[in-house]
Amino acid sequence: MRLRVREEVGVAREGEIVVAGVPMAAGETGPFTVRDPAGAVVAAQELWRSGGWVALAFPVTLDAMASADLTVGTGSGAAPARAATAVADGDSVLLDTGRVRATVRPDAFDPLGGLAGLRENRVQLVDGDGVVHAATSAAVRIVHSGPLLARAEVTGRYGTSWAFAATVTATAGAPHLDVDLRLINDTDGEEAAVAEWAAVLGTAPISGGLCGAFDAAHRSTGPFTLRHRGAGHARGIFATSEVSGGSDWTDASSPGYHDRWEWAELHGRQGTNWVIAETATGPVTVVVHRFGENHPADLAVGGSAVSVRFWPRAAGELRFTQGAAKTRRVRVIEGADRFGGLRLDHPLVGHPLDPAGAPSILPYLPERYPNLEAHIREELFGWYQSGQSLGFHDLGDSVQGITTGPRTGYSANNEHDALYALALHYLRSGERAYFDSASAYADHLCDIDLIHHSTRNAFEAGGVRAHGRAHVHYVRARTPSGEVWSSIDTGHMWTEGLVLFGQISGEQRYLDAARQIGDCLIRLHGIGWTRPEPGPRNSGWPLIALTALARATGESSYLDTAAAIARQALKAQTADGRWLMRLGLHDDYCAWQNAVLLTGLANLLALQDDPAVRAAVAAGCRSLVDLGRNPDGTFIYLQRFDYRWANRSAQIREALALGFDLTGDERLLAAGLQGGGRWYRPRGAAPALSNDIAEWRGHLPFLARAHDAGLLTDLREA
Repeated sequence: MRLRVREEVGVAREGEIVVAGVPMAAGETGPFTVRDPAGAVVAAQELWRSGGWVALAFPVTLDAMASADLTVGTGSGAAPARAATAVADGDSVLLDTGRVRATVRPDAFDPLGGLAGLRENRVQLVDGDGVVHAATSAAVRIVHSGPLLARAEVTGRYGTSWAFAATVTATAGAPHLDVDLRLINDTDGEEAAVAEWAAVLGTAPISGGLCGAFDAAHRSTGPFTLRHRGAGHARGIFATSEVSGGSDWTDASSPGYHDRWEWAELHGRQGTNWVIAETATGPVTVVVHRFGENHPADLAVGGSAVSVRFWPRAAGELRFTQGAAKTRRVRVIEGADRFGGLRLDHPLVGHPLDPAGAPSILPYLPERYPNLEAHIREELFGWYQSGQSLGFHDLGDSVQGITTGPRTGYSANNEHDALYALALHYLRSGERAYFDSASAYADHLCDIDLIHHSTRNAFEAGGVRAHGRAHVHYVRARTPSGEVWSSIDTGHMWTEGLVLFGQISGEQRYLDAARQIGDCLIRLHGIGWTRPEPGPRNSGWPLIALTALARATGESSYLDTAAAIARQALKAQTADGRWLMRLGLHDDYCAWQNAVLLTGLANLLALQDDPAVRAAVAAGCRSLVDLGRNPDGTFIYLQRFDYRWANRSAQIREALALGFDLTGDERLLAAGLQGGGRWYRPRGAAPALSNDIAEWRGHLPFLARAHDAGLLTDLREA
């Protein structure tokens, strides 16, 4: 397996540890080795295996803006030059990178006391009444013990307030520690207020502090703060934060900086996501991951502390829904590192070049389909720069684009699994913007949309919010014990993207979140919520989620529940192959909802053959083509007179592709090609939103079949 690693922001990397998922060849069991471009074996650490993928950590050295193709194979590996370790010491865990050390204890949370220049560190939550709650650790466990990554996981509370969790990572040979801090609202009320959430890193008296952007750096002898409130453009090279305060400012820029002109937008005193505190015991660099994108946020230096205010008191009250969480990452570096912020925000990632076993999607063929590829690229950067939401609550998600009526301002909450489409796009193209967008969406799903705690309904924990203002909207729902208010809906519980991106990125937390959703779906099946009611998608999306989890984990509970859902769905299929849904006084037909269910059934067939399911998919696909279209060939959204627009949902294409695999009937491909460019979002429209990106989960597999059959032509140039 070949894996490409690119450096794309202009900062050289020396032995940077890369974490990447790699598809395993069929029947391969390892152990796995990584070879550099010269064929030499480099150190590698296996982190986990899941559904035909293995997550590996390995070092890569790259010049700025360079790339390297590595090879993953089997055999004995090389030992690391410097090893990271995690060792239990009673109830504590000792972490060591080979250069810096820390002890994580089950008491007041301070994993950074071992770093030179730091003392009396604390993480705290200030509630709406102004009471300060310090983070305390109740339990500490080792997740990875080295040799390249050593990691400890901590759980506890913010005093008597909200739940606390953290992950502390030691990286072999690094002069830094990474700390992921999480707050979880597990209070009993519907929402709770926070005045401030911060990490205060105590230091020796600070004689000077630095901040800056790229080659520019500024030194102050007085306290100053980087502030980001979301004003201006929040992504790209011009995304800098306001520098407030300071005194006796002097220039501390890189050599040669003033010999070059720069863009006017970068003139003046600006900062990004890092500060350096200069003390008598040496400099300390503090970097905040995605600082500007998670606004409002402050990063202050001065006196005897560096303060990271994830939610600053000056921003007003934060009202947080019960069950929601937020995770922020801080890197603390022993020494001065002006480019540590770029390294943290833009780590090296791996791109599988020939991912055997990955979903079958259209290859990246810009020379053959230049207009199609230009359309895809235009949509990507319309999404990345303007369509994907930013901010403490919203980063990673997207609004639905509705500007009138009761759904104005609703968030998308991963509508139609945009995350899955982003992961597919990254697999085929290697475009880093897709990876970063998917990472932000996955983090958002794991924090804001996932329900971490619920006193409203016992079955809700582990589910994901459907959508709404501030990502939550409660509606009446029926259960065997009566009506309840709930914010989840089985027609909106998308999980496949978390599974696939977890496998690509090598990040276990995404797979863990997907399992929580799957376990919730099993509970929802028990109360009858996975029947094809009120629409076929209420069976289809659970089938897609559970089959993805069954592939990834091999656990029978997911496959058994999927098979039970399929049996329910087959009982509701009409003699002509369709599934109907009640609208008012009429049982109506919706092509795209039928397509979602057909996709789920086809995914189940790929795991276990069942003649009844096979016949149902074949009949359902025939009905899509024969009964699901208007006379002009467009697909039926609904047959009611007021909903009879031409339905070009790419989820129909996804079902047609899988139906073609099953039946070989080229009419399915012809039906999905009819209409040409009208299948795609119009060029030059408003910025792409979550639903627009999600369409590619259907386009890419369908176009692959059409390409292989010799039926695909390029889009006409607009």
